Amino acid sequence: MAHGKSHQTGCNPRARGIAVSAQFDLKVESAKRLNARQEVLLAREALARNPDSALMRARLAGLLNLSDSFEAVIELLEPARDRSFGETMVLLFAYLSVETDEGNRKVLHLAAEMVEQAESDAARAAALAEMGKAQVRLGMAEAESNLVRALALDPHNKNACKRLAALLLGQGEAQRVVDFTGNLIAQGAGHSRLFAARVMGLALTGRMDEARALDGLSQLCHRAMLPLPEGFASLADFNRELASQLLNHPELRYERYGTASELTWRIDSPQSVHAPLVGVLLAKLREVIASHVDSLAGIDHPWLRIRPDAGKLHCWSVITDDDGYETWHVHQFGWMSGTYYVQIPDQIANGNGEGGCLAHGLPEELVGDEIARAFGQDFVRPQAGMLSLFPSHCYHRTFPHLLSERRICVAFDIWPD
Repeated sequence: MAHGKSHQTGCNPRARGIAVSAQFDLKVESAKRLNARQEVLLAREALARNPDSALMRARLAGLLNLSDSFEAVIELLEPARDRSFGETMVLLFAYLSVETDEGNRKVLHLAAEMVEQAESDAARAAALAEMGKAQVRLGMAEAESNLVRALALDPHNKNACKRLAALLLGQGEAQRVVDFTGNLIAQGAGHSRLFAARVMGLALTGRMDEARALDGLSQLCHRAMLPLPEGFASLADFNRELASQLLNHPELRYERYGTASELTWRIDSPQSVHAPLVGVLLAKLREVIASHVDSLAGIDHPWLRIRPDAGKLHCWSVITDDDGYETWHVHQFGWMSGTYYVQIPDQIANGNGEGGCLAHGLPEELVGDEIARAFGQDFVRPQAGMLSLFPSHCYHRTFPHLLSERRICVAFDIWPD
């Protein structure tokens, strides 16, 4: 990794001009015809017509959670005596999301019931992982043992992995993070939370070269300008029309619970009939991603060993005013992630400060300032029309740009299918 340097072009030069892979089946999400508000209204009407339908109730609860209507979820599901395991998980998430001690104590009760009702080890692990989260919030010592138990039941559980790692790092037990992540990998587990936790553990225990190698950013990422979509004279023309569709999107909302976005506008499902150019963008990104995956053949890296045979290209849009930014995060559900920059103020694209830039590195709040500096940061100065691809386990953040013009991007993940 080139520490502290700004990169304008692809960091993997082999990922150019290569035919689309026949072995990597990458599908693009279908365009939505209804916006989130319309979906909620239809689900409410359907449940009103069929009040005894558990299917309709579960559908409405899930949509309400996605719209951050957590109190409405609680009102809907708490009285239900015939809740399914999945519905109880949705209710549990709503209680966690209101972030009160009362809600956290309710989670303990619900999760204990779910552990008893679960019909598989994976389901029991999922319940224990949420129980552990509530116990961490309440300062209960039992959190660690329940998270360890969850991973014993299901070594692939992402939530238990990230929460146990954060708990141990907060206790100054980095070697235990190295140990338990190594054990999970030996059992065949592999996902972004696991690799990210191990990178931090290795860095904190003095194994910095191993940490950088596992992070793998400089070897595995790709940055380039988007190939020009058909029907447009220039990328500037394409971006101008795409920006207009995003800014006028019916699902544009300010803030969203549970994301790394702070003080930002978001579109959770930009791929819709209201923004057809998002589909054009995703089709081009699919070509670039497949070529990049082809270019990585022959590289021996744990991330490539867990490459899915098939994936789904899922996207969302983040739009920032002067004070918006992204906190340090990884993409829990992705294998590969990326960003396409639609609109970038000139003072960001041609500036020399960190405002509006993307940084890869390690979060200071988890590893401390000294280790974060030693690991290094890789700065990306975005340009309109530029795309960036990177493993989903690589920590990254952005900085407020303090400008009147908006910064617009489309972020995306490849979800294993």
